[in-house]
Amino acid sequence: MGGCRAVLQEYLPADVQGQFASSRELIRNILCSFHKLRDRVERVAERSKENSTDLLMFGKELSVMGSDASPVPPLASAHSTWGALRNSLKGLSGEFVLLADKASQQGRREDDEVVEKLNLFLDLLQSYKDLCERHEKGVLHDHQRALQKYSVMKRQMMSATVQPKEQVSVEQLESRIIQQENAIQTMELRNYFSLFCLHQETQLVFAYLEIASHILGALVSSQIQGHREMGEVWLNLQPKMSSLFGGSNGISPASPTPK
Repeated sequence: MGGCRAVLQEYLPADVQGQFASSRELIRNILCSFHKLRDRVERVAERSKENSTDLLMFGKELSVMGSDASPVPPLASAHSTWGALRNSLKGLSGEFVLLADKASQQGRREDDEVVEKLNLFLDLLQSYKDLCERHEKGVLHDHQRALQKYSVMKRQMMSATVQPKEQVSVEQLESRIIQQENAIQTMELRNYFSLFCLHQETQLVFAYLEIASHILGALVSSQIQGHREMGEVWLNLQPKMSSLFGGSNGISPASPTPK
């Protein structure tokens, strides 16, 4: 048993307990922060989907107005451009359907490429946190209880030595102490093996922390792609507005894209 413990100790740093405590606390903080980030990204994805719905409804309303065949009253027709404007609205509705589709694609992309990866990353961190808690509440707790019980038995033995009792009682106490020492050795071996497993898992989980940079990069790429695609549709819509409504559409010429 002592040989097994010595072998395990060779693979563990001298301050393994301290390193375990600091690693556990660091991963706990990272887990907490990434839970909040995941919640924010879920809201970003949801807003993209809501934006898609709003743009689609906007286009449908344009189509409804453009399809309205109600005649313009003679009193207003001489000075109103509503008739021509109304006919142009239906042609614009298709552009908003395209915008809605781009926004919907961005929402799905954020779900698939960012939120889903964040959930997998959180599962990894949560598993490590659960492993630490099982070590503390299981092996470590049992070891501490065994040491406390051993301490009580040693005090009882000292008391029996100072105040002699029946020889049988003293021998029974000595036997129990030996049994408890054996139990403690077994628990110490379990504790070292548990720490060895935790040490391996700690190295693994810290290696996987690099995934965070890829997830954040996926979010940035998704935003760039989404804004670029929607920007292209909006820019294509601008000259159509000018040709449909002339110079009275309130649209400022687009600024040149910085190189």
